[in-house]
Amino acid sequence: MKKKSYYSYILLDDAAKEKVLAVMMYGNNKEQSIGFFRVALGLYYLSRIMVEDELDFKAIDKDFNRFIFEKIGRGHSITSILQYMSSKKVLWVLNSKSFLPIFLDYFSDIPFTKITLLLTINLSVSKKISHLPTDGPLQDWLLEKSGVTREQLESHRQAGKEAAGQG
Repeated sequence: MKKKSYYSYILLDDAAKEKVLAVMMYGNNKEQSIGFFRVALGLYYLSRIMVEDELDFKAIDKDFNRFIFEKIGRGHSITSILQYMSSKKVLWVLNSKSFLPIFLDYFSDIPFTKITLLLTINLSVSKKISHLPTDGPLQDWLLEKSGVTREQLESHRQAGKEAAGQG
């Protein structure tokens, strides 16, 4: 059994909050600012929970949800942010000219390759929970950024099915 670490209680410190709010301020209007906030915080959250230690998700999510409520109001939570990040709506933020350069500037410890990995994992988990296919505009964006074509993905899927005897 893994030990709980102190790490789970220091995820959302003041420095991280300031960075997320700084990224948010680059939005051109309220809607874009909220989108920037959601994606910046979601990427930060995902990057910090990918650890070997056992985490206290109840405490972590409580801290994130309190911060979310204080900054963008009722109706938003870390769960809704992760859902947003697995939908095609996130592309509006990712395709904006300013979000990724600004995010990478403030969160230099999260390289672009890790962003695509985090989004891929989030998409996979979200769609598995909802029993929906991962196909769609977000997956296409992720494939484009990783240099994989849809044909290569389909070929890989088919090879996996054949190897599993599902031909």
